[in-house]
Amino acid sequence: MFGSQRKMDCGSSEAFTVETLEGVGRVESIREPGRVWQVKYRFEVTTTHSRKSVGSVGLRVDRKWSEGTVVSVDGTAIPQGEYTPHAQDGEILRVNNYDVWSIVPNAA
Repeated sequence: MFGSQRKMDCGSSEAFTVETLEGVGRVESIREPGRVWQVKYRFEVTTTHSRKSVGSVGLRVDRKWSEGTVVSVDGTAIPQGEYTPHAQDGEILRVNNYDVWSIVPNAA
């Protein structure tokens, strides 16, 4: 997946990064294997970080979430459900579409 990343410092000991994943590929329904849509997608993955402890230089990931858009190339509606996207670069994730497209946790 094509992506970019930017970091934001929230002051004190907290910060977050936003990574953008975008490209073209296809999504396949998990519920109905073989049902495939050619798509364009864009996700923003936000990760919050905080210092491990006072005096520590390391960061720990506190929370990670994503939100995005997935649109079929031919304009066909993609129903709600869980999908396996296949990006042109070969990366495979698991996403769901329940009012909002998101990457399933632990799949990213």
